[in-house]
Amino acid sequence: MVVPRLNHVALAVRDPARSLRFYRDQIGVEGAVREESYGFVITTPEGVTFTLFQGEPPNGHGAFHVGVGLSDGEAVRVKRRELRAAAVPEIEWWDEEDYVSMKVRDPDGYAVEVGWDEKHASA
Repeated sequence: MVVPRLNHVALAVRDPARSLRFYRDQIGVEGAVREESYGFVITTPEGVTFTLFQGEPPNGHGAFHVGVGLSDGEAVRVKRRELRAAAVPEIEWWDEEDYVSMKVRDPDGYAVEVGWDEKHASA
């Protein structure tokens, strides 16, 4: 049986260059960047492509969010201080013994989770 693996995420954004700067500089998404006529594609070291294409984001994102995992709870706390210093709007914060997570808004209003979960730390 072939098991599918998640290989890409694509977001409609108003200004792909602004979103690229946010995800690379503020959130820390790493990878090779390719510019296309419609926007930018980041290919992460894990081989996932993250596309930021010129378009109109949907109204009311609901519970949809993009998430990045960090190495431990302290790394999330440090990232929180950095994002707060950069005036990135925070919408949620959890700090528990085995789970540390924050959600912020990107420039188009999408929720972005930065977190660490001990249950998934070795995965």
